[in-house]
Amino acid sequence: MWRKSFPILLVGILTLPLCDAVADESQSPLERSKPLAQEFMKTLMKELGVAISQGGPTGAVEVCKEVSAQVENDFREKHEDILRVRRITLKTRNPELHTPTEEQRKWLEGMEQNWKEKPSPEPDVIESATMTTVLFPIAIQKSLCLMCHGDPETFSSELKESLAVHYPKDKATGYEMGDFRGALTIEWKKANE
Repeated sequence: MWRKSFPILLVGILTLPLCDAVADESQSPLERSKPLAQEFMKTLMKELGVAISQGGPTGAVEVCKEVSAQVENDFREKHEDILRVRRITLKTRNPELHTPTEEQRKWLEGMEQNWKEKPSPEPDVIESATMTTVLFPIAIQKSLCLMCHGDPETFSSELKESLAVHYPKDKATGYEMGDFRGALTIEWKKANE
């Protein structure tokens, strides 16, 4: 009995701090964002893994288009003080949803330049008059990512066709392992002062 219930108890204890971090509005936006970013990426990667196992890279393209936007929207709806949750990049696949603001673009350019010399996976914060944006750098860390974001010369004709149909303005290819890809951003409303 103890052996069966111990893992459940351990998981419950380990996740308590995450629950508190999400609920504690007295924490900084950075601290409040960390568990949300982990949950977001875990959810998205799970969906992508299922899609790839069922339909290969072509299936993942469809999931990215539909599920990514839905997951981003779901996170925003769960938290009334969040303006937006999304992934941004300088090489967008879906420019309607993932084009950075001017401030975010400048941050991405600086991060990309610095990444070549010293990769920094630490989150950062941009303050503006209306919002606080927490940015979590994203790097190409798995060969899985290169299936759709690597060298287009290696893509199957089905994948190329799927990308052309779902993402006619796609620029998100040509990456190599370890490259800086962009950032997950969580944009928080500023409290009225």
